[in-house]
Amino acid sequence: MKRLKGLLILGLVLIVALVAGCGTTTTPAPTSSSAPSTSASASPTAKEITVGLVQIDLSNPFHLGEVQGAQEAARRYGFRLVVASGEGDVNKQIQAVENLINQHVDVLAINFIDINAFGPTLQKAKAAGIPVVGLHSFSPDCTMMLGFDELHTGRIDGEYAVKLLTERYGSPKGEVANLQGLLGQGLNEQRTGGFLEVISQYPDIKVDAKEPTNWDPNKAATITENWITAYPNLDLIYGNSDSLTVPAANVLQRAGKLNTGNPKDPGVMIVSVDGTDSGLKAVKDGLLKSTVLLAPQYTGYWKAWIPYRLAKGENLGKEVLIEGTLITKDNVDIAIQIAKDQVDKIQTFPFEKPLPEIFDQYAKGQSTP
Repeated sequence: MKRLKGLLILGLVLIVALVAGCGTTTTPAPTSSSAPSTSASASPTAKEITVGLVQIDLSNPFHLGEVQGAQEAARRYGFRLVVASGEGDVNKQIQAVENLINQHVDVLAINFIDINAFGPTLQKAKAAGIPVVGLHSFSPDCTMMLGFDELHTGRIDGEYAVKLLTERYGSPKGEVANLQGLLGQGLNEQRTGGFLEVISQYPDIKVDAKEPTNWDPNKAATITENWITAYPNLDLIYGNSDSLTVPAANVLQRAGKLNTGNPKDPGVMIVSVDGTDSGLKAVKDGLLKSTVLLAPQYTGYWKAWIPYRLAKGENLGKEVLIEGTLITKDNVDIAIQIAKDQVDKIQTFPFEKPLPEIFDQYAKGQSTP
């Protein structure tokens, strides 16, 4: 993973929230006396850079947290941020991107619903001279890709799942299932791929099912209800997001089928991804065995900061990956404090450090955001 550093530039920030098909609202952010110091000042006549951030939707708590982080990057560096949503519909997302192209933004960062549907739209951005950062997915028409190290995420969850199954049976065996997100999305495919890469090394671990949810919590709950009947010997569920696994845990708990204690006890164990507030609470309460801390405000900061730097002319290469940290009951309190500080102390949080480094500093009691 690249270790990226940058200058912090003071300035008044204009945050623009745009929801596809619903118009645009403009809110000027207040000038803050607590803004970080800078080693270089921006020219007062310099052109204001506009970053267009396009999310899958703005209903998922993780996506909303990312917007907070992106707004903080804009505040620190003094660029204009436009946030758009596809509302979970690829056609609406295409329209949102084309609206931003017509507004002549300086750079686009797109969390694609289906990157394969964006060929003509990306060509329009290219013709307009607008660089595109693919979030979690990459096309030759993108300038670069920014995302989580999803294979790493899937692998560490897979390794932890093997550990839990070994504790249950004395050797790595059992039955598992995977609650997926959106088929075809790079983020989803690699989270599943990394997990299955590990699981495939153990012939006595059977994968009962892999089902997409389109990141819909209600669909995740329904699938889990069906699995209770279809796979009575299911030992473990790996979910590609806390937004899927927390509802799944609630279903299993109501049915008396959730393991909340020792892996040797009966019930289905759940491992997850994202490190959202609800996911971390579920780990602390024993509903989830693990999650992977990706920290929404942290990743949202990078999803605006990296495109801004690209628009400024920096050569950032073709790929920047953010690495997460496995969270279990043993270290969840540290993760909860990090999540809290990202919100309560957002103006001083060290977003530009690698996330594992931030976690290590907190673990050693050295963090002073």
